[in-house]
Amino acid sequence: MKKCGHFKDLILTDYIDGRLDKNAVAALESHLLECSDCSAFFKEVKNTAVSPFHRALQQPPPAGLWEAVKQAVEQEEQPGFGENFINGLKGWMVFPRLVPVAATLVLMLLAGGVSLTTLQADRAQEKADAAYLVSLFNAGGGASSSDNTSLGTPIEKYFL
Repeated sequence: MKKCGHFKDLILTDYIDGRLDKNAVAALESHLLECSDCSAFFKEVKNTAVSPFHRALQQPPPAGLWEAVKQAVEQEEQPGFGENFINGLKGWMVFPRLVPVAATLVLMLLAGGVSLTTLQADRAQEKADAAYLVSLFNAGGGASSSDNTSLGTPIEKYFL
């Protein structure tokens, strides 16, 4: 059960150390009376992890131990920019199911941007082609509406 997992964690940590508050102790002991599995787990933990050390002498830690630990932690190498960036991204992705959705959205935006750019380039090319064709017709090589009324060539004068 889900509750049993929580109570087993409490047994292994704060209950054995005597650091559990009174309300939590009462809830745990009530659960131990009702649940034979957790009760057996508690007996096993007590017999294997607590009882062998019951008569052991407690030795205080050396005087400089905590200062050495503090210095070691302060001197630890700080993560670089890349690690901080990646950890920051992991922090933003709180919901693992949203990661594929976000990735799909980014890919769709990229595909849309490429398609739009391609479409705009095609339209610009069509306009350039049309302008080129218009310039060919207006360059004097083609017939225009004003050519019908002017009799500029010798053949036109002859037949008209």
